[in-house]
This record gives sequence, structure tokens and C-alpha cells, in this order.
Amino acid sequence: MRARRLCLAVALLVGASLTGAPSAFAHAQLLGTSPQSGAIVPKQPAEVIFEFNQAVGGTLGAVRVYNAQGEEVDNLDVGHPEGKQHWMGVGLKANLPDGTYTGTYRVISADTHIVYGGLVFNIGHAGAAPKFTVAGLIDRNKSGQVTEVAFGVARGLDYLSLALGLGGLVFLFCAWLPGLASTAGAESGWEGASRAFARRLELLLIFAVALGIAASVLGILLQGVSAAGVSLWASLKGVIVSDTLKSRFGEVWGARGIVWVAFGALLIAARLARREAIPVLRPAALGAGGTAPDVDGTAPGGAALGPYPPRVAIVVVGIGAAFLAMTPALSGHASVQSPTGVFFPADVVHVLAASVWVGGIACLLLALPAATRGLEGTLRSRLLVAVLVRFSPLALGSVIAIAATGVLQAYIDVRSVDGLLHTTYGALILAKTALLLALIGLGWVNRNRVIPALRRIAGAGEPPGAAGVLARRSMRGELALMLTVLGVTAALVSYAPPIDVASGPFSTTTTLGPAELEMTVEPARVGLNTVHLYLIDATTGAQFTATKELTVTAKLPAKGIGPLPLQPNLAGPGHYVLNSAELSPGGTWQLQITDRVSEFEEHTKTIDVPVK
Repeated sequence: MRARRLCLAVALLVGASLTGAPSAFAHAQLLGTSPQSGAIVPKQPAEVIFEFNQAVGGTLGAVRVYNAQGEEVDNLDVGHPEGKQHWMGVGLKANLPDGTYTGTYRVISADTHIVYGGLVFNIGHAGAAPKFTVAGLIDRNKSGQVTEVAFGVARGLDYLSLALGLGGLVFLFCAWLPGLASTAGAESGWEGASRAFARRLELLLIFAVALGIAASVLGILLQGVSAAGVSLWASLKGVIVSDTLKSRFGEVWGARGIVWVAFGALLIAARLARREAIPVLRPAALGAGGTAPDVDGTAPGGAALGPYPPRVAIVVVGIGAAFLAMTPALSGHASVQSPTGVFFPADVVHVLAASVWVGGIACLLLALPAATRGLEGTLRSRLLVAVLVRFSPLALGSVIAIAATGVLQAYIDVRSVDGLLHTTYGALILAKTALLLALIGLGWVNRNRVIPALRRIAGAGEPPGAAGVLARRSMRGELALMLTVLGVTAALVSYAPPIDVASGPFSTTTTLGPAELEMTVEPARVGLNTVHLYLIDATTGAQFTATKELTVTAKLPAKGIGPLPLQPNLAGPGHYVLNSAELSPGGTWQLQITDRVSEFEEHTKTIDVPVK
């Protein structure tokens, strides 16, 4: 009955969360350009500038300018004009001829995602229509599918390193040491068990450190690849790495790598100093037999659990761990997307909860068996129960935290049932939810069947037997599902949420009577948009100049808006520009283009344009 009420409450909360709420955009939005899109300037400008609503970053090739033949004519000097971080521009080569030019941008938003777009302008007078559209030029320098997959892998490895590192530390201090302290007695084998666990956990922590360093370096390089539109090998250039490190993403991931290196240095220093990085049981002194651990480090008879690392080292590790838990939020939407006061802490709690769960299960499967293997059956049951009963509340709290913060994040990122059901981002959220429900089921098995069975066995002085086998199987299932969740989460972070899809031009090619029509809508977002129409003779491939009159109307059927007349302006042979086309509110707009080629002949085409 409780389970039914909990499911009903979660369902109602999700439903309420996905009802209407004001939008908040984290991606950089283009506010203006210099020169203006479609403008004819009397003389060559010194540079082409894009102005955004927030500070943006960029690497080599963040802004490019091309002539009508698609040849790059900028001087590669990309930067922030006048030191304004909201602007990104590039200079032009000297003495460019009159004609039509296209500028494109690929910049890094504050939320670390890349946005792109462009403009077309004329020097002196309009020339031949560009051979490539804005979208075509952007795609020409876009990183490929391999880069996107590699970036997803890097993010997944990063989450795994956080889970093993942070979760391992929490398990050590909240489950293992208290469980060992409450169970170990004068029987032989306890000291060996504690040392076996310490060695195995130390290996897990070393693996987490190595994984964290590798993921940080790979992530920085791949961000440079994505921003510059180059190969991974080319991203090793000093200027690309330097520019990436100056971005918000580079700063956070670079600092994360440094923290992992510091953790590794502490582990190495402890080993060189012949100190235990992880407290273990020591033989009792003054002739006392066996071991008798105490959380404070001393116990009757002189036995001790330790030595503990220096307090300064513990504080440093705690501060570093807290920073690592915040890095996914600092380098993503949570640090810039409104309401940040809610989104940021929710993301941090989400990462911590998942880390505690994954890291704890990994310790139970990979470290705890090394400890129990050297104990006789009765002692093994006692230790299993002591550790599991302390980890179980942690796991339950993690489930509740993951569910609550997950619903909150879905509310902020999705905001609509349509966004949940009809976007890749929404599909990944649903997949993650299904995996979480399966994990809750396995957790229920552990909490309500495995732990009570082990308690009865320990009370009867028997070995774990079938209950221990069931515990291992359920925990293996939990770990496999949680690793899948980490993979889904890595993919999820790679996509822009439905309320904040990556800005960029909408582009399509279709036929319009005897002409081929290429249309670009930039930025294809709510508000003012620039529409470029290119008409090309389908037979000869030359600019189509037989148009007598071109008319364009826009309507939004879902809202009953339109048709609204839009004014196309001739910008060159076969090239028309619609400046400041108001497309608001968001939805699937229909642009109807009618090309009258004679007194008795005209051709019409309707194109669906998604506007976010």
C-alpha cells in the first residue's frame, strides 16, 4: 500500500511539474551583428562581429567569413572586440573585392554547449548568390559523429570516476568503519580482513583518480574539437587548448583534473611515508588478545583502528570532494539556467546521491568480499549484516534524493509533456526513469528480503549461504543498471533540453517550379529572425532570375495566427532576404513562398519551420 501511494505521489508530482511554466534560456542568443545581416556596406569593414546576450568563448575558427565561392577570407584573428566578452569577431583580409560574403560563428555558451549561426552581407554592391548557405558552411566545419560519441564516453567516464571516488569515501566512513568497529572482536582474522578491504578500496580509489584525470584531459580536447570543427589531433595545437581552457568549460574541467591529480598525490605520499591511507585494525597492545576497534582510534586493551590520515589531509580531501561533486553543475546548465538557486543545488545533490549509491554498491561487490573471504562463516554473516544495515539507509536516502531532484530537473529542463514525449532529451529522461524504477525494485529486494535473512542467519551463528548469494546477485544487477544510468546521463548532458535547444539556423532545400529553393532561417527562435531565400535554376545551376514577383507569408496553425505577410528584399541575383521577420510565439511555423514567373504562371511551396 505504501508503494502504491509513493508511486501515485511521484506521478502527480511529475504531472504537475510538466505543466506550464515560464521559459529560461541558458544558451547564448544572438542579439545583433556588424555588419547587419543582408546589409550593403559601402566599404570593407575591419571585422565581422556577432553580439550575444551573455559572455561567450571560442577557439580558432569560432568566426569565419567566406566569399561567394565558399573560400575563407578572414585573417584568422578571432577574439573579443574591444575586450567585450559578449562579442565575438574576426578580422578580414585586406582589399576584398565588392560582392556578397557570408559570416558564420560557432561559440561556446556559458553552459558549455556550442551555438552556431551566421549572416550574409554585401560590400559595395550585391554580387552573385553565395555557392553555399550559412547552414552548409557551418556543416562543412562541424565535428563528426565520432567526436560526439567520444565526448559522450568522456562524460560517462567522468561520472564513473566521481561515483567511485566520492561514493567510495562515503562508504568507507559511513558503512565500513562503523560496521567493522561494531563487529570485530578477539577472533582471529579481523586484522587481515580490515587490511584486505583497505587494499581493495585503495585500488578502487587509484582507479577513480586515473579515470578522473583521463576524462578531464579528454573532455578538454574534445570540447576544443567541437568548438573549432577540427580533428582530435589538430585540437592539440596550443592556441586551441589555450582558448578552450579560458572558457567556462575549460576552467571547470581543468580544475577538476588538478583536484584528481592532488588526490593521487596524497595516495602516493601516504604510500611513500609508509602510512595507511585507509585506517585498518592493529593488534592490541599490552598483552591484550585480538583486536578491538574504536572509531576514535583507541580501545580497551590498547587496540586501535588506524592510524588515521592527518586531519589536514582529511579536510583537504573533503574540500576537494565537495568541489568534484559541484563540477557537473558548474560546467553545465545548472550554473546558468534560471532558477539557478534551485537548479544548482539540486544538480549537486543528484550527483552526490548517485555517487553514494554507485560507489557503495561497487565497494560491496569489489572490496567487501576481499574482507569476508578470510573470515569463518559466522563472522562473515555478522560483518555483512553490520555493513549492509549501515549502507541500506544511505541507499534509501540516495533513491529519494535522486527521484526528487530528478523530477525537479525534468521540470526545469522540459516544462511540457510534448517536450517529454517528442524529443530525444525527453526520451532519455524516460529511459533514465525506467532504469531508476528497476533499481528501486532491486533495492526493495535487498532491504526487505536480503538484510532480514542475513540478520536471522547471523543471529543463529550460521554462514551467509543462499542469502549471501542473493545479495551478490541483486547488487550485481544494481551496479549494472547504475552503470547504464551513468551512460544515459552522459548522453543526456550532450543534448540541449527542450526549453533551450541549441540555437542555429534552420535550413532546407526543395523545388519551386523550375527553380531549386534553398532557405535558411536564423536563428529559428522566438522573436526576430532573418530569412534567406536562394533561387537556383534547376537545369543550369545558375542563379534563377526569371522571378517577376516573390511573396512570402507566415502562419502558426496551432495558435490560429496568420497568414502574416513578410517582405522579401532582393539582395542579389536569385537571392532574397527577409530582415526582422517576427516569428512569435514558438511552434511549427509555416512559411509559404510564391514565385510568380509570368503573368499566368506562379509556383507555391509551403515549408514547416520549427521555432523554439
